Amino acid sequence: MRVLKETKAIVRWYFDEARSEGVPFYCDPTRIGAFAIEPDELGAGTDAAVFRLFVTLSMYQALRDVVIMRQQRSLPRSSMRVVADVATLKRSIARHACPTLHSVEAFEEGCDVVKDGDDVECATCPGESCHVKDATRVFNRMGDMGKLPTSAWLRLWRGGGVKALLDDVCREEPSPTRRAVLLVERFAAVHRVGRKLATMFVSALSTPALAPGLTPWFPEVDGNELVVVDTNVARAVDALRARGAAKTYDARERWVREQASRLDLRLFAPELPAYSPRLVQEALYTFCSKSNRVARGDACAGRGAPCATCAPTLCPFAPSGERRAEGAAGA
Repeated sequence: MRVLKETKAIVRWYFDEARSEGVPFYCDPTRIGAFAIEPDELGAGTDAAVFRLFVTLSMYQALRDVVIMRQQRSLPRSSMRVVADVATLKRSIARHACPTLHSVEAFEEGCDVVKDGDDVECATCPGESCHVKDATRVFNRMGDMGKLPTSAWLRLWRGGGVKALLDDVCREEPSPTRRAVLLVERFAAVHRVGRKLATMFVSALSTPALAPGLTPWFPEVDGNELVVVDTNVARAVDALRARGAAKTYDARERWVREQASRLDLRLFAPELPAYSPRLVQEALYTFCSKSNRVARGDACAGRGAPCATCAPTLCPFAPSGERRAEGAAGA
């Protein structure tokens, strides 16, 4: 009962106080600068908008959201185009003579661009400029992250683009929720992406309650049953579950789905679906993300003790002794 009570309190807090109003952060230039996508383009599901969303969300790995947003705001439009403009990328690939660009297999096995300190170079075409080296400098992260946009284009956008991929998946699978899972698998195969980021991306385009009017893949693809297990969510689940439970992505995902099955979300807002593990997970993530709540000016940041409706096991502002998991809010 305690677990359900705290989970319900967190979900209520999310819908009452923390659910984003207006456009999501990936459409807001005040938050992410030139990476922001025009809402009309995203609502239409154009290849250009979907590609920019994919790259933009794929940058949110290993560092806190506020750090990535600060980086995105600081980059000029020319840098955004290098990594997130599908037309620029297509032209760059077409005009370069590098033999690794002939196929996704040749690229992912043969591209040897590496970042060593401030130096970005490769052994295949040493001394030559290329979009992969430029992307590596823009990301300014691990040595081969600059391969991500080219891998995405070669795997999923070349030829008929994402529309062709969606058509294939819809023909292959009749269930909208299962289609979402299949799409996660396809996008997770892109270099340096993986399951968590692919789930975040697919659900952003197929879960209307997350971004009303900006989910062009719904209802053909339904992302309500997807669950993004990041560090915040993993720690939240581990703090609420029985000790000794398996600490795997699948086990944590199942736990969120079990909790979601015990909550009728229409109690919080009549327009919501009754069952949506993705929304329950989003509530857990938002509640536990201390840095995001502080950046948003959350009133709880200034309180010296949990409020009357708090879930103290997970509250990032509660005294550490009241939480079962050390650092339960950090990413």
